[in-house]
Amino acid sequence: MRPEVKANKNAPEDYADPVNELVRTAVACQPLDAVARLVDLLERSPHGKCAADEALCTAATELPVHEVAQLVHLLSQPPRSPDGADTILRRAAEQRPVAEVSRLVTLLHQPPHAARAGSQTTRTAAGRRSVEELAELITSLVAERMKDSALESAEGFEEGVAPAENDAEGAYESAESGHSFAAARWLPGLAGLGLLLCGGAHSPTGLHRGASILVDIAAIGLPALCVLVGVLLFVKNTVVPLAAGFLVSVAAMAQHVLAGVPFAPSALSQTLHHIFLPPLPASAAAGLAACLSLAALVHALAAARQPRAATAVLPAA
Repeated sequence: MRPEVKANKNAPEDYADPVNELVRTAVACQPLDAVARLVDLLERSPHGKCAADEALCTAATELPVHEVAQLVHLLSQPPRSPDGADTILRRAAEQRPVAEVSRLVTLLHQPPHAARAGSQTTRTAAGRRSVEELAELITSLVAERMKDSALESAEGFEEGVAPAENDAEGAYESAESGHSFAAARWLPGLAGLGLLLCGGAHSPTGLHRGASILVDIAAIGLPALCVLVGVLLFVKNTVVPLAAGFLVSVAAMAQHVLAGVPFAPSALSQTLHHIFLPPLPASAAAGLAACLSLAALVHALAAARQPRAATAVLPAA
């Protein structure tokens, strides 16, 4: 015998309409611009008018209020017809809770929405809501207006305080820039004077006989370099001359340090006795030149990095 086939217990009305189910899911899941495009395509289709109405009604009642306002704005853009936006506004004004209608009206009365969008919502609510709901809606709109006024007053107060703060910051920045300008002007000059003093202090009064050629070159070339870089700093006080001045003055100091080392060449210590100033004042001049050159170099490097730091702190426009 054939097995008895069981009858389907589900009646036809138990099944959801696949078109409506697909439309509702698309409205809930797709981005707003895609929903607006879907409504356009359905309205142009010969058999899509009912599906387009279902999409508009679903958006009006199930999307968050701010997304409803955004979708209304998208559907109101030319060359679209405003009929779709009007359908959403009528259905939202009729079926959404009063508090949500109040928020929607507030959003629609602000840019970038057209003035007719807010008027359409209020007209529908006035004609389709009960008197009790209208009283609640009016009270909610008044509360929204008072809240916006309080926010504007707070922002105005902050803007009134800001200029004083900006003036103080501007005065501080002006003072800082004034000090920075003075330092940028005088430090390289002082470093140049220190290098001239160092070069003059180490000028040879005579060469030591029997010394190597390298020692003689150092005895003549090092003070010459000090004088040359010192003069250059009065003309061009950039990072490279400052770094060169620091290295030359450190080399002059190294001469005196190496001369005191037991295993240093004897010619080096003997050469230092044939300079313009005694070794102790000459080493002090070299140390002073090194300190001034280092200070000017550090200040020049900080000034060079300051515009980059200011650009990094500024937000993107």
